[in-house]
Amino acid sequence: MTFRTLLLGTALAAAIPAAALAETTQGFYFGSQVGASWLEDTKYNGPVTNKADFKTAISSVVELGYQLDNGLRFGVEGGYGVHTIGDIVGGVAGRSGGNGSTSALTLMGVAAYSIDTGTPLSPFFGGGVGVARIGLRDAGALFSANQFADEKDTTVAYQLNAGLNYSILSNMDATLSYRYLRAEPVKMATTTGNNFEFDYDNHSVLVGIRVLFGAPTRTVAPTPAPQPVVQQPAPVAQPAVAAPTISRNFTVFFDWNKSTLTADAEQVLRNVARDAMTGKVAAVQVTGYTDTSGSPTYNQKLSEARAAAVREFLVSQGLTADQIATAGRGETELLVPTADNVREPSNRRAVILFP
Repeated sequence: MTFRTLLLGTALAAAIPAAALAETTQGFYFGSQVGASWLEDTKYNGPVTNKADFKTAISSVVELGYQLDNGLRFGVEGGYGVHTIGDIVGGVAGRSGGNGSTSALTLMGVAAYSIDTGTPLSPFFGGGVGVARIGLRDAGALFSANQFADEKDTTVAYQLNAGLNYSILSNMDATLSYRYLRAEPVKMATTTGNNFEFDYDNHSVLVGIRVLFGAPTRTVAPTPAPQPVVQQPAPVAQPAVAAPTISRNFTVFFDWNKSTLTADAEQVLRNVARDAMTGKVAAVQVTGYTDTSGSPTYNQKLSEARAAAVREFLVSQGLTADQIATAGRGETELLVPTADNVREPSNRRAVILFP
């Protein structure tokens, strides 16, 4: 397997259509990782004991599963790596040198937990249990001259891993992780029929991409206002003209941990500026809010930044800064009540009112 093939899984994850750009923390996920792999020195226990060392190699992992909004995720994971044998020591007189390679194809059920820090960076840890298909190809000489191994064996395997996620988009994380893999016992026989067994212990440092699939991003239209009162006609032949109908209450939503405006939010704010100018509105109140992920101090500043972003856009649409008052309410006055440290899209908002 070439390095180009090992990178294929990572390229697949990055190339998946951006239809998954939903603002969500729960749903099915797909990911791929690739990186450096080190195989511990291995003792082949047969008629005598040989010990082999291995060269550093490239390993790859592909994962698929379901993530919950509390940080837990469950799935299945497949991995593959091949290590070239460096040297083999031990055995009877006349046996020398080392050749061949060892491979590992794994399939595991896995679970992991990500810790929400209120920032784009989140640590995680996890583990898995499954099976490993361990192979030796032209490995030798083993135990004595002219004995080699060219076999495969399937055995129980488990892994432990830990690392960091970094949120690139609302549904896409870059990952950096350490993975320890152990398979035991692996049982094989040499070309001359000598049975032997060994344990497989592997360490990897991997980088990758994980994509989360969820519901489509919600868009919120302006809240309709009550119909204005039509002026009574003056006691003349021509009736009075009704006041223009405008909305006076609007809401826009934000991506998690962001104060930048989405395209949907900008469209709503164009309607705000249009109605404010049409209705000759003298004062506009903008109030920012957050969800409960992150600390209260951080969320207060984030809510103020969201309100400021709305004001800046309205000024760019023709309103004056003096017309617009801003405030931040942090994680108070939740639109959807939640526990602490919950990423609720409906609570990440700014409300615009014409008093």
